[in-house]
Amino acid sequence: MEETSSMKPKRKDTTEDKYRIAATIAFIVVIVGIGVPMWWKTTTVYRVSLPSSAILRLSDHPIKTVVHVAIYTQQPDRAQLLITELQNAFKDSNVWIMEFKQLSPFAKASEAHTPAALEKLLLQEHPQSVGDFMFIEWPKLEDELLLTTERSALMRTDVTSNKMAQLLHTKILQTYRVNQILSKDERMGIKSEAPQPDYDVVISVLNPKPKITNAKWNVVMAAQTYIEPFLAQISDISSYTVRTQWKYRVALEADLKQVRDQTKLGRHYALQESALPHLLTSIAQNLSASITDKPVINLVVYVPPCSSAPLHIYNNKNEILTRDGVDAFISPPWGGFIIANPPESVCMAYINDEPPMQYYVNTNDNMQVMLDQLQKLLDISSEVHVSGVKTVDIEQLAPRRWEYESYIRRSAIRHIATASNTLQSLIKLLDQISYIVIDDQVGTAITNSHNDILAAKAALLEHRLLNASALAKRAFVASERGFFDASLLAQLYFPDEQKYAIYIPLFLPVMVPVLSSFNMLRKLLQRKRKEKQP
Repeated sequence: MEETSSMKPKRKDTTEDKYRIAATIAFIVVIVGIGVPMWWKTTTVYRVSLPSSAILRLSDHPIKTVVHVAIYTQQPDRAQLLITELQNAFKDSNVWIMEFKQLSPFAKASEAHTPAALEKLLLQEHPQSVGDFMFIEWPKLEDELLLTTERSALMRTDVTSNKMAQLLHTKILQTYRVNQILSKDERMGIKSEAPQPDYDVVISVLNPKPKITNAKWNVVMAAQTYIEPFLAQISDISSYTVRTQWKYRVALEADLKQVRDQTKLGRHYALQESALPHLLTSIAQNLSASITDKPVINLVVYVPPCSSAPLHIYNNKNEILTRDGVDAFISPPWGGFIIANPPESVCMAYINDEPPMQYYVNTNDNMQVMLDQLQKLLDISSEVHVSGVKTVDIEQLAPRRWEYESYIRRSAIRHIATASNTLQSLIKLLDQISYIVIDDQVGTAITNSHNDILAAKAALLEHRLLNASALAKRAFVASERGFFDASLLAQLYFPDEQKYAIYIPLFLPVMVPVLSSFNMLRKLLQRKRKEKQP
């Protein structure tokens, strides 16, 4: 009986140990096998796969552009010699791949008695595409080279290849500007920003004292006649919305100095060039017609009252800066400023205490200045002077064709370079800060931008300038959208250290029983081994 009673507790202990082991294993599996992975999964930052390595290698393939240049001379040997020398001049270029073509003389060329007629015949035989350029020899020429408003330049018979290369670099290709875009050396000078996809062009007419200076001007009609057609001609890069407004009682906060002269009024007023930045600051806050998220180009026409008119701008050497009867200046990228002085007769009536005379602001003079300001603000015009080279004056609203296509080429290169730098900076930032979320929208923007950069580079190499410009612009917009997406900041202030600091106090009390269960399981297994031993 004693032996039987001693065996019953042993079975009971064995059964309890089995349940205890099973419960312990189940507890460990639930906590470690399910709880920990679930916690890890739910706290993991969502990140879309990106072509990071390919983006970081974008700088390994520099931007190169193919340019087609045709040369026509009456002597084929001379054209061939010029082409050989020009090829040698451009062979070491890091940006340009120049493809020169010789245009052979033809029978109808002798019938052309004007350069325009000869150019027309040449274009019939050899049509041009966007970005092309042509040199046409014309013996009866005063200057060495004469730049037309189209894609051509007339050249004298004795012009050298060095002068032609100089013209191509400085005017047609504007290599110095492209080098500034591509250079990473800050000493190259201040770089202008890449063209934005949309702009608001606001034309403001400021008349501080309308009761005294009774100026009339249909500025809406002027904008529709001059500004809008011009902007329509250059809409390949950006879209423009034109708005006009009149502003009254806007004070001009600047120190004006009275200067005696020989006019009927006997004086005028001087505005120092050094005071111009302060002047813009004083009026800028009064110009906003509405709130907009687009970049704004301000074109201001200021009508000074007769108490401070006529008003002229002076430089630091006390020299008057009036050009062609107009005082104006620009301040990139803010905009331009024009002083529209009232006629002398209007101010004479004011001095003689006569009733205010109504007059109309000169539309043509002010709009021509405004168009010139727009070309400079948008970085279209080329003002670099080359000795022996003359440029034909513009007689139409549209810019010179070669000048605008140079702007398209530069803008494409600038958009590609800016988008590449933006993507590389973003990838480096995302690699350094692992807890920034990369959602599908940001991932799509980055991937599309990278693909468009590669496509734009290929288009430049294939001489598809407009296509390259459209792709580069799209890449730039997508890179900006990806870089400034608000979702990137979602967990920017919740790094891994804070995550562990918050969750460890929650999981640590739970892990104490788990560790105790491991210890109990170890003891049970050790006891089982001892019982099996003889």
